[in-house]
Amino acid sequence: MSGETHDVDLLRGTAELLDAEDVGVYSESGTLPADGTGIVLGRMPDGPDRVLTLTPYPVADDDSTDSVTGIQVRMRAGTNPLDLVQLANDVFRVLHNRESWNARGVQVEISWRNSQAWIGQDSRGRMELAANFYFRTVRSGIRLND
Repeated sequence: MSGETHDVDLLRGTAELLDAEDVGVYSESGTLPADGTGIVLGRMPDGPDRVLTLTPYPVADDDSTDSVTGIQVRMRAGTNPLDLVQLANDVFRVLHNRESWNARGVQVEISWRNSQAWIGQDSRGRMELAANFYFRTVRSGIRLND
């Protein structure tokens, strides 16, 4: 596994897992469902009302191939806060304490939720929150010790 595609593969693999587990719909083309929950990599779009965005960030890297990468899952589920709580529960069910899984070639030893917080409402009154999940992986590189 090349370290050059680690974050991209982890991000896309996580989106595909959430799609496979019926949390939302992920499409590499960026097409989002009018009904249901869309899954987007990166920036939160204006629509649809129900959407998850996934954004990676580094948490812990040292001189070894052991790595912890965070993925922030920003969620929006319309104006009913209970719908948002349920969406967050669905993401938690799929990702928290999930062991020994593969995200497009990135071997994830374990993933877990580290934190979660309400963001508030957007300009249209839709509730939002963000959850931070950590992924312990092996990330190879030319200056790392196996």
